[in-house]
Amino acid sequence: MMRLLRGALVLIALMALAGAAAWIADQPGRVEVTWFGYEIAAPAPLLALGLLLLALAAFILTWALAWAAALPQRRRLKRQQKGYTNFAAGMVAVAAGEADRALALADKARKQLDDPALSRLLVAHAAQLKGDAALAHEAYLALSQDPGTAFLGTRGLLADARRGNDRVTALEQAQRASRLRPSSPFAAEAELQLLVEAGDWDAARKRLELARKKKAVTREAAAALSARLDLAEAQAALLRNDHRMAKQWAERAAKVLPDHPVPPVLMARAADHHNAREAASFHLKRAFARAPSEALAEAWLMLQRETPADKLMAKAEEFVAERRPEVASQLLFAAAALQIRDFAAARSALNKAGPSGGAWAARLLAKLAEDSDGDATAADHWHSIAGQHALWQCGHCGTGAADLSLLCPACGSFDTLDPTRLGEALPLAAPPRTLLLERKA
Repeated sequence: MMRLLRGALVLIALMALAGAAAWIADQPGRVEVTWFGYEIAAPAPLLALGLLLLALAAFILTWALAWAAALPQRRRLKRQQKGYTNFAAGMVAVAAGEADRALALADKARKQLDDPALSRLLVAHAAQLKGDAALAHEAYLALSQDPGTAFLGTRGLLADARRGNDRVTALEQAQRASRLRPSSPFAAEAELQLLVEAGDWDAARKRLELARKKKAVTREAAAALSARLDLAEAQAALLRNDHRMAKQWAERAAKVLPDHPVPPVLMARAADHHNAREAASFHLKRAFARAPSEALAEAWLMLQRETPADKLMAKAEEFVAERRPEVASQLLFAAAALQIRDFAAARSALNKAGPSGGAWAARLLAKLAEDSDGDATAADHWHSIAGQHALWQCGHCGTGAADLSLLCPACGSFDTLDPTRLGEALPLAAPPRTLLLERKA
């Protein structure tokens, strides 16, 4: 339809031109021109027609020259189009897991595109997919040296360093990313994470304040991270035996992070007088009611070391009032009874807890075997059941830790240790009654 319309328009234009030429030819008159002693005389229609043909020839010549001049540009645009097509196909190949095809398409795109950044990006993705770390690093390094893609390349180098567990290089790249994009949430988060993993709390606080001013982190996120840094300060103060500052840091963190399990544990360790112990007990009780664990129970029992034996069990009843019928309550009763060497009460509580006490129950059974009868065989049996399931567990790498640390001893992640929850680490199918419970019941 469009072709017919264009043909009709061309035909109409030609007919109009023919009509105009016929009209000009019918007009009377002559034109005489004297130029440099020459006289030129011609009918006016013929001269007008000559001028029209001359103008048409000039137009055709100009168009031909412009077309010839634009030919390289058209070829370049066509090549660019093919390059973008190959780049898009390469990204699809990366998404499909076809690393070799993606690299081949990246090579074609590199030859066709004037901007090498796109082909380098495709090479980096394909090399990572293929597992060629050296090629990916080379591509990201080239991107990082181009002002237009420096942030993108720096981000890739940062990720490479993180995968290689090279925290020094990763921190350097994160700091460069922060300089390139001061308001980037990614750069702020990466640098903060690396600073806290390095234990440089002062630098982390300064970077956090800068990120807050640049609005790279929200106010709520900044407050939460500041509170987590308070926990690190509290633990550092404990290592210096500065219990007063440790208590202040932990209490400050608890106000911002009321559901965090670490502040009450640190408050308990820093408690050096009656009021501090009472405050720590309150926070531990609330945390234990929310998510009972052996670590929280141990922290509370540590606060009760000076409690008379005839009052400890009553305090334990009060501590677990909100979870009285549960397995966790019985295990805490057993731990409290073992602390005052009431083995009958400990054995009774463990029997009531049943087979769901996990590693916590196994450790209590081992302690009961050791302290009540000196039964090393039974104790070894229960210790073997508890295995490597420690009081704390890293939420990042899953490694257990015997004691609280704001930096995971295994992977170095910051504030990822949580108390191992009851029954999560080691559900006991059934306690072997031949060793302890049945014999001593």
